Amino acid sequence: MAFIRIGLSVLLMCALAPGALRAQQPTVTVSVERHQQPGHLDRSKLHLLKHQQFSERSSRVASQYRLPNDTIPESYVLELSSNVHAEDFSYGGSVAIRVRVLQTTRSIVLHSLYSKLVKVEVRNANQLNIPINTVEEDPALETLTIRTDHELQRGIYQLTILFENTLRDDFGGFYRTSYNSGNEVRYSAVTQFQPVDARTAFPCYDEPGIRATFTISITSGVGTKVYSNMPIKSTTITGNGLKQTRFHTTPSMPTYLVAFAITNNFASTRLSLRGPPSSINMELIAPPTVTDTAQTYGLDLGGEIIRTVEQYFNQSYDLPKLDQLAVPDFYFAAMENWGLVIYEERYLLYDELTSTNRDKENVIATVVHEFVHQFLGNLLTPHWWSDLSLSEGFATFYEYYLSSMVEPSIRFKEKFTVEALQPALLFDCDINVRPISYNVETRTDIERMFDIISYQKGGSIFRMFHYALGELTFVKGIRRYISVNKGRSVTPDDLFESLQVAASEDAVLPLSLDVGTIMRPWIFQSGYPVVTVTLSNGELTFMQEHFLYRGSVVTSDRTWWIPITYHVHQSVGTVQSQQFWMPQGTSQVSLEQGDLMDGFIVVNPQQTGYYRVNYDENLWIRLISKLSSDPSIISPISRGQLLDDCFKLYYSGRVGANIIYNLLTYAENEIDAIPWSVAFANDNLGVLQGALVVERMAFEAFSRFVTGLTANVFNAVGFDALPSDEHETQQLRSAVIEWSCRSGSSECRTEALARMLNDLNGLAPLPMYLKYSVYCGGATIASPDVLETLWASLQSVNDYGQRLNVIEALACSESEQFLDDFLDSVFTNPIAGEWANILRAVYQKSAAGYEAYNRWIARNALQIVQSIGLDPAFTQIVNDVNQRQSDIRKYDEECVVVLSALRCVLFHAVFNLTLPKQPSSYL
Repeated sequence: MAFIRIGLSVLLMCALAPGALRAQQPTVTVSVERHQQPGHLDRSKLHLLKHQQFSERSSRVASQYRLPNDTIPESYVLELSSNVHAEDFSYGGSVAIRVRVLQTTRSIVLHSLYSKLVKVEVRNANQLNIPINTVEEDPALETLTIRTDHELQRGIYQLTILFENTLRDDFGGFYRTSYNSGNEVRYSAVTQFQPVDARTAFPCYDEPGIRATFTISITSGVGTKVYSNMPIKSTTITGNGLKQTRFHTTPSMPTYLVAFAITNNFASTRLSLRGPPSSINMELIAPPTVTDTAQTYGLDLGGEIIRTVEQYFNQSYDLPKLDQLAVPDFYFAAMENWGLVIYEERYLLYDELTSTNRDKENVIATVVHEFVHQFLGNLLTPHWWSDLSLSEGFATFYEYYLSSMVEPSIRFKEKFTVEALQPALLFDCDINVRPISYNVETRTDIERMFDIISYQKGGSIFRMFHYALGELTFVKGIRRYISVNKGRSVTPDDLFESLQVAASEDAVLPLSLDVGTIMRPWIFQSGYPVVTVTLSNGELTFMQEHFLYRGSVVTSDRTWWIPITYHVHQSVGTVQSQQFWMPQGTSQVSLEQGDLMDGFIVVNPQQTGYYRVNYDENLWIRLISKLSSDPSIISPISRGQLLDDCFKLYYSGRVGANIIYNLLTYAENEIDAIPWSVAFANDNLGVLQGALVVERMAFEAFSRFVTGLTANVFNAVGFDALPSDEHETQQLRSAVIEWSCRSGSSECRTEALARMLNDLNGLAPLPMYLKYSVYCGGATIASPDVLETLWASLQSVNDYGQRLNVIEALACSESEQFLDDFLDSVFTNPIAGEWANILRAVYQKSAAGYEAYNRWIARNALQIVQSIGLDPAFTQIVNDVNQRQSDIRKYDEECVVVLSALRCVLFHAVFNLTLPKQPSSYL
């Protein structure tokens, strides 16, 4: 097999042009693929994240990408005309901008891209025409420069531009979307301007720190319904089957929050909220396929959430309306446009008859996220994209915190650690990852700021200080931050100042400390610490160091102000809580600690701090011993934290195999969803499973280990829902079935196959949340004929997500015949790029799949080179397979003399393999 892999690599090397081979550059950010919710990550889908590198500074002066500050807009009058209802995707428009000249200049510079300029005119305050010398468009800078014949003095001018444009088809700017109504395709048009696409719809000053008012009018078909940020002021029939819809003027706001939509036969329902604190008209608009139940749920949920957010921030929502629009195609999960929030359908529309518990979570969290933005993001806006986390970080934290108030039956606060904090820690351990505040200039780099750092890390840092300063103090500071800064753009210093006022009033910090001092390292410095705790001679010692994975080519002396909290569990059952600030620049702090007897210590309980914790071996053993006898002695969040930290500490060479092995064995008695979500994550047990597919003996030993580990929880959750199930049991049941079946549980596989066949035959349809895991489990022992039938049935399915789920389930098969045929189908698959999904799914699922991949390479080496061999996706696959092979290390045969055969395999073939520098390599 090794020879075959090398042979193919040589073929590919010869086929590639010399210039195509480039050294891999360091990754400096990680972002979410489109159609995954940015703030609500699924730990089983971390492989869909994108690793990206910020561009090097170009030869241009960096400030050229920013607009000069000698002119600013005060108001816009924007008029557009579209016949999208008639499948005419061109549109025309005019924009009249009231411009204030702040200092004498001969030019007005603003943004414009894609618009064809028809007429440009500048008039002074007396409406006298100002002669224009040149009109210059710079596509690279995306700017429009209007140069006048003589100097413009300080004062007010009006810039009027007539233009033509075309609706885009890539979910950005002003773009078209469609849905099927019977045999008819109906088109609508919506906007997505964040971060820098308002300029592609009309000429404007397209920077977040520049605010102005907008008066918008849109001409469209008489049968359409038009929406924007503000309520409709008037509607006028203009003839030729068209009407003009005029809207009230908006408050002052940045261009990226401007929104408008032309809908065609959408359904809508309305709700009116009456003050106090504010009177708001709400409307939910969705394609006509929406159910009444989903409409009602989304509308009522929105009303409840806006009241919750108003009350929490002690700030009224001051626009007269807050509409929610669901569309079939949207780049993000949702967009917080002031007064008109736009969602991809699945993040707003929930119907309990057809949706899963996870769908419900996503809807609640997304609406909370966007409604938090109505205050943190819209009412006050980050001055520049470098501090996007002042908007997205807060929205990520509060989407969990406030969602727990809206729906207490869902464990949102606990889920934050699993879905936000731990993924941020996973990707923030590369020395090259950017800090939260990071200066960017170009379009590409600005778009890359919408990443794990702005959302998940930013939210984790704000959550940490929420608890470190105290919940009451923190919210007092946030309320002041909103009240003092509303209607303007903000920087981190504005946040520090407001939190400092609250901290001083409540005396929650030592007099020698201030909020800016302790927060700045977390905002302006990348990475995070690992705190190692040792106990010796009655003294607890806390040591901090920058957490980096082994193999890092650089060392780091970075330190942070760390809010250390720890619980001392005494043998008599009492718990003492202690906390202190570990100073930046200090690597070690020692504190007196009495005799623990047979007690133990938990540092960073509830994982409120953004750091990892390691213990000396004695403290680890104490913890593990107590967990093994009674898991409930530590909270579910802390149990999940111990698992996540211990996995990463092992990967980085900071704890031995005996610690991770013994900690995992406690899970035999674990039945809570939170710790199991952590254990099953792609970056924990998933890493080991993925790494071991290249070595069948090790993979099978690991699978037997997992079968024993999950036996108790499998029996607890089973296949059937119970009335007493908690909300989280759905997700737990799905994960447990997949892991139990894939690891070889005959009971799981037999039951899964029976239920899969009943679902295929229509005898007993499966609930949607179980479909993938049951099909994966059934596929492990299904006959090739059954699997071929399932694969054939997929050919009529067009939805990408559904197709991917079936491909992933089919890849769980261990049938050599089917896997060979399945892989051979990549050469005739008509769906663009789907061949790569099939290859990845097969070789990553199991040792059987990996061996099938090798057979496929052997059979088809030349055909591969001639068809997909030059595709970058295939190059990545080859590199990944070769990396897995080189990483594995055969276990030491001499260990059999010392340990039992099973533990020998587990210790050496599972845990003592040379893992990649980061577990994310196998995601």
